[in-house]
Amino acid sequence: MLAVKRLLPAVCSSLVMFLILMLLGSLMTPQWSVAPYTDHVSVQSSNTAIAAKGISVPHEGSYRTKESRITIKLNDSVSINAIVREPIGASGKRPACLFLHGAGTGDSSEVYGDVASAMSSAGIVTLVPDKRLDNYSMLHRDYPQMAKDYGTSFDVLKQWPSVDAGKVGLYAESEGTWISSLITAERKDVAYSILTSAPVVSGRQQMSMAASAYFADSGAPESLIRDVPKLTSMDFSAIGLDYANFDSTPYLRKLTQPVLVNYGVEDLSMPIEQGTQTILKQTSSAGNDNVTVRYYQANHQMRTGSHLSEPGLPLDTSYTRNLEDWINSVTSGATADSWATPQIAGARPSQRYAAPLTTPPGLVASLGVLIALMVSALGFCLLSGILALGIGVGSAARSAANRQRSLGGFGRGIKAPLTVTVLLASLSLTAALLYVGNTAIKALSLQRDASLFLHGWIMLRIAAIALVLVFGWLCSGIWSALRRHDDERVPSATERHQTIRVLHGAGHIGVMLCGILGSLLVMVSLAFWGLYTF
Repeated sequence: MLAVKRLLPAVCSSLVMFLILMLLGSLMTPQWSVAPYTDHVSVQSSNTAIAAKGISVPHEGSYRTKESRITIKLNDSVSINAIVREPIGASGKRPACLFLHGAGTGDSSEVYGDVASAMSSAGIVTLVPDKRLDNYSMLHRDYPQMAKDYGTSFDVLKQWPSVDAGKVGLYAESEGTWISSLITAERKDVAYSILTSAPVVSGRQQMSMAASAYFADSGAPESLIRDVPKLTSMDFSAIGLDYANFDSTPYLRKLTQPVLVNYGVEDLSMPIEQGTQTILKQTSSAGNDNVTVRYYQANHQMRTGSHLSEPGLPLDTSYTRNLEDWINSVTSGATADSWATPQIAGARPSQRYAAPLTTPPGLVASLGVLIALMVSALGFCLLSGILALGIGVGSAARSAANRQRSLGGFGRGIKAPLTVTVLLASLSLTAALLYVGNTAIKALSLQRDASLFLHGWIMLRIAAIALVLVFGWLCSGIWSALRRHDDERVPSATERHQTIRVLHGAGHIGVMLCGILGSLLVMVSLAFWGLYTF
């Protein structure tokens, strides 16, 4: 009977804490999820070839090419390098194409060389500029300014001696398609627009879809996949990343030029079907039906051999030929009714998740708050340990009698559960962060390890539940100590010993308060990661 009485407070405390953490976990989960994509694109042919009726165009390899390295002045203090490639011996003024970089690329000599050279051999003048990097970083990107900079390069290409100024268009990949959408919305002298691996939606929405797809493909547990919206819906202003909210969709409504859309069906990071549907809808609302769509058995950069964007991979064998045939056709006057080939063709796409159109956050709405929560949790646990170590060193220098008088009855029954709780809390949160980080790294590199992910998640759940149980044990110990403290009397002592006793008691209270607060914050952090959600 006595054992039951001692156990009952611990059990009740644990049950109450479980209910609170489950409620917090629910409140911290946004009221939206990354849902499966169902509005699939109908591919009309597996053949990606592009041809217009009654229009004969030069094909890849028709001309030898030459390169010119130039400098483009963007403003009084910034200049960039660029490479112009043009066909040798091509008659008359030629169509031309300006290349816009995707995320991360910058040097004109290291990107687009094979695509631009192939275009040039088909009679198209190309310009690949450096990306301006003095105002571009992981945390800050100004797309309107980038559009202005590329506009300067566009004007340089229009004025190139061998170029027909009325037949200059844009080729953009990935992040670059947001910028090209700005340019085509603002300028009416863009002859055509090529959108390859276009996110279309905002970065926040695209990352919600992409992270979910990567995690699912790597075998991460469903509970962890459900954590994605918690992170991608947050306010990132604590670290910058304001550009995550940039949405190019309104600019697509002004896309009146002929458009070529390209996606690789092995690209998990882009809304390969939703993007196509969105572009077709927006251009149609602008009265533009001259949109061609091609799907390739390729990755994000239209290259084969790996799902990942690794260096040295070859382009899909028909990719550049189709680009050139389409550019030469539209600059020769091909309209929506001119095409002898289907509007949508190629490999059959299968987009796993839909990019959400709205991403309202849960209870923890800021990344700064989340970081502060976890740092504070570990900080209080660490402070509790440091204070306990200091008290231990001080106690070692004092007699057993003084230690007894200083502790009184308040410390008995608390030391063991407090020590276990703080240690388990620290280890649990550290393990959770390592697990999430390791899973993210493996997922982004498409390393599938479902068994390891699942077993790791189960172990984290066990540790999180155990933490609640030992916390209940601690609460029970504190309750018993408080009741016992009221009934016990501490023997009188000299003023010196009384002062030591008070300070020593205050130190123990500090250890206990820091340990309790740190453990509570750890449990709240674990609730955020879904470890109390079933």
